[in-house]
Amino acid sequence: MATAPNPAPNPTSAADYIVLARKYRSRTFAELIGQPALVRTLTNALASGKLHHAYVLTGIRGTGKTSTARLLAMALNCEGGPSATWAEGDPQAENIRLGRHPDVLEFDAASNRSVEDIARLFEGVAYAPMSGRFKVYIIDEVHMLSNTAFNALLKTLEEPPPQVKFIFATTDVQKVPLTVLSRCQRFDLQRVNAETLTAHFTEILTKEGVQAEASAVQLIARAADGSVRDGLSLLDQAIALSAPQEKSANAGPEIKLAQVEEMLGVADRAQVWELLADVLGGKLDAALLRADSLYTAGTDALGLVQAMLEALHLMTRLKVVPNLAAGNAFTEMERRHAIPLAAGLQVAQLSRAYSVLLQALSEVKGAERPFEAFSMALVRVAYLAPLPPLQTLLKQAESQVVIDTPPTDHRHPTPDTLAPDPTDWASIVKLVRAQKPGLAAVLEQQVRCDAVGDRVADIHVQNGLHKPEEIVRQLREVLGTATGHPWQVVLLAGNTERTTPLPPTLAETAKADHVARLEEVATDPNVAAALAMFAGAKVVAVEDPGTRN
Repeated sequence: MATAPNPAPNPTSAADYIVLARKYRSRTFAELIGQPALVRTLTNALASGKLHHAYVLTGIRGTGKTSTARLLAMALNCEGGPSATWAEGDPQAENIRLGRHPDVLEFDAASNRSVEDIARLFEGVAYAPMSGRFKVYIIDEVHMLSNTAFNALLKTLEEPPPQVKFIFATTDVQKVPLTVLSRCQRFDLQRVNAETLTAHFTEILTKEGVQAEASAVQLIARAADGSVRDGLSLLDQAIALSAPQEKSANAGPEIKLAQVEEMLGVADRAQVWELLADVLGGKLDAALLRADSLYTAGTDALGLVQAMLEALHLMTRLKVVPNLAAGNAFTEMERRHAIPLAAGLQVAQLSRAYSVLLQALSEVKGAERPFEAFSMALVRVAYLAPLPPLQTLLKQAESQVVIDTPPTDHRHPTPDTLAPDPTDWASIVKLVRAQKPGLAAVLEQQVRCDAVGDRVADIHVQNGLHKPEEIVRQLREVLGTATGHPWQVVLLAGNTERTTPLPPTLAETAKADHVARLEEVATDPNVAAALAMFAGAKVVAVEDPGTRN
């Protein structure tokens, strides 16, 4: 929830300068940035008088946990409260804001974590408030307390005095014991999105009289990664960096995108988009030349990988949610580059490129020569990203018979090299084996032949790795080439009214013949006598003496 920040006081001297994070700290719930659900819940609770005795505020750094704790203390103790609003200059609220209210005690658990520290903090918990309506104990980084300190705290939480409220803030709520959490009302403060931060920072710059390129403010908002305080610290740094070298009545700071990029140590955004366009477009030579140029200019390889990952993520969002392009989340440069580049790519391609670069992130971090690792990642992206999806490749593989022979001679056969027309299925497969052994193997395993005659073969194809239509096409081609005459290969469909079983495949016939031969040999008296001499012996193979070398 972005609202106008506090009006800035008159310009002050350098000695009186207040950093932006303190100068623009929220003074009312209406000024709390990016936490609408929290504000709505607390406002309703204050209006209805249904107030809990203990609260836990959790979230990443800089999202407003401490600010919310102080605002809640103001709401509890303001004149005419409890109330979600109070008059400007309210003495109770002002004293809390300035940290001098006797009934609001702030405590840092990171440096005061022992049971003795907790005991000292709660020495006066049973006494009535001195000037406010409630005593409010604000404990920051509460997860840092020791186990014994938590146990001491738990005793007070179990039976709290009616005039006491507890507000705990933490960046690691998982370390807070469940026995403590169960006695508190919990609020999870959200990361503040980049659009809200951009609007907030722009308003602050206007109050400060600072000019800025919109893309520069957006970059700062993204670098803040959801933290208002981190973003304001970066904004402070950018203002100082952009201040004119010579003082002038008309000269003021102006924040430029290039300066912010340099300050954050990120690569030139235009160069990143051009590099991505080259590598995703298959222009690897141009991409490597551009990478070499960036290396010569001193660009950080790690920063380049991170910038490319961010760009790929942005393009993927554009593909999945096209309406995003109409919002204010993207800079003009991003619209100019991302929209046309994403239009020519598939989500699968962007996803593969992201995966490759994500792996490259750790490789670049650990490499002795980071730019070499980065260049090799570009090569992988250029070769992997354009590939069709894996499912498409598998389907294509299933529809093709893999041939394991060298490329055939494409010259037309002469009459003296033509084979006679085969008259049965076994002869057909034998003829095919001489031309394409891989296809012959498929015919043996997957095809049942009903009839052969007059250059016509009627076949059934059972389910397998290769598609029936492709088998039929290749069989016609081989037979026609080998015999010099066109052949008709008829693919028969299954028929539930068939009165006779389907013929076996050649592989099934060969297996049955082998089993029959073994059984026949086993009945020979000499063989039977030999088998009887060895318990459990059996015939596993029959060798024709005529085949020996």
